[in-house]
This record gives sequence, structure tokens and C-alpha cells, in this order.
Amino acid sequence: MDMFLAGKVAIVTGGASGMGACVARMLAEEGARVVLTDIQEEKGRAVAEEIGRAGGDAHFIATNVSRRHAVKALIQETLARYGQVDIVCNIAGPGAHIGHLDTTEDEYNRQLDGHLRGVFNCCQAILPHMMERRYGKIINMGSFTAYGAVASIPAYCAAFGGIIAYSKSLARFAAPHNINVNTVSPGNIYTPMTAGWLDQPGTLDVLEKQMPIGRVGRPEDVAVAYVFLASDRARHIVGADVNISGGQLIY
Repeated sequence: MDMFLAGKVAIVTGGASGMGACVARMLAEEGARVVLTDIQEEKGRAVAEEIGRAGGDAHFIATNVSRRHAVKALIQETLARYGQVDIVCNIAGPGAHIGHLDTTEDEYNRQLDGHLRGVFNCCQAILPHMMERRYGKIINMGSFTAYGAVASIPAYCAAFGGIIAYSKSLARFAAPHNINVNTVSPGNIYTPMTAGWLDQPGTLDVLEKQMPIGRVGRPEDVAVAYVFLASDRARHIVGADVNISGGQLIY
């Protein structure tokens, strides 16, 4: 199915690895011109070069999305290079493995800055451009942890709960300007970030037995939703949160 993304310009945060890199590759395969951004500069440039070797158009810009001035510079550089931004995929953010009693104020702020503040900064920075053009697709990363009451990562859960609520508010604001805002909430996905604990002896077997679909997800499972929501085929989807958990979260 043609997603009609040829010539569109997409910014993908967290594009250096895992789900972000997969989204960037898949958008490029569909013909989009992709700007990847991440704090992992070497890995990000490698992904952009890989996309280029495959015939795609990709450019890397190192950015810490929790820093407002850095996000503004990202938008300005992208506009200078391509003249437009049609799609923003917000995927950047840190992992978490710290429980309730051990979560410090610094760790709490790290999670909210890396996830919620990063999404807010990117959305607010791109809105004037999209509103002027009366066109845009914003897809933010949610998580099943916003719903699933995961006791071991409270700050992480709070950050994603905030992203989903913020995205719904933004969707209502942006829709009259022909801007679609949605979120994608994965369950457990095997990525470089999650491999550390999923590869522990027995963990993957136990987890997959608990999942209705019987397997942990892969980045490609998430990327297809991003690509669809980035396309005009999803033009009537506004303020949705797409659950990609393999049945891990059914509600």
C-alpha cells in the first residue's frame, strides 16, 4: 500500500537506534526525506549513512530534545535544508529501572525531561510552521506503562501518562489547523535499550508466556504504526493512542 510519503520531510527524534532508527528507515523506504536526531551522535550518523546507501534521503542533527534552544536550532536547520517539515515523530527518551523508594528527585526530573519535556519542546517548536502551512502529522511515543501500573518504574510511568494526556490536548487544539496528533504505545519491544534485562536468563521465556500473542515485539511492529499515522491515509485519526502490545495491554 502506497503511503504517499514521497517528498515529505520527517523529523525523527531518538533516531540513532531501536524504534527510532527503525521508524526513520521505514519512512525513508516510503520516500520521505528524514532528519534523524539523537544525543548519540556516532550512532545517529551511522543510521543516516545506512539510509543513504540504501537510496534514501537522510540527514543527522545531534540534539538534546530536553533543551528548548537545541530543539529550536533543530527546526531551523531542518527548514534551511528542506524548506518544510511535514511529520514529527517523537521517540527520544531514557530508559528506567528504578523503583519507588529509590527514585530520587534527579531521576524523576531526568524521566520527565527526557520524555515529557522533550515531546513538549518539539511539538511547540514545530506548531507555528505547521499551522502556517495548514498541514502536519505529529506522532508521539507513549507506552503501555502509562496504563499498566508497572510498580518498578514510577517516574517512567508518570512521564508517559503525561505524554498521552498532553498529546490528546494538543490533538484537539491542532486538528482545526489540519494537523493530526496521535500517540503510539508499545508494550515490551526488544531493542538495544531493553536487551539488558530481556536477555537475562529466563526473562524472555516467562514474559512471552504471559503475552496473548506469545512473543515480545520488535521495532518493526511499532514503525509500521508510525508510518501509517504519518500518512494521509490516517487523515481521520486524531487524538488516538495506538496500543501495540501484542495483547499485553487489553482494556
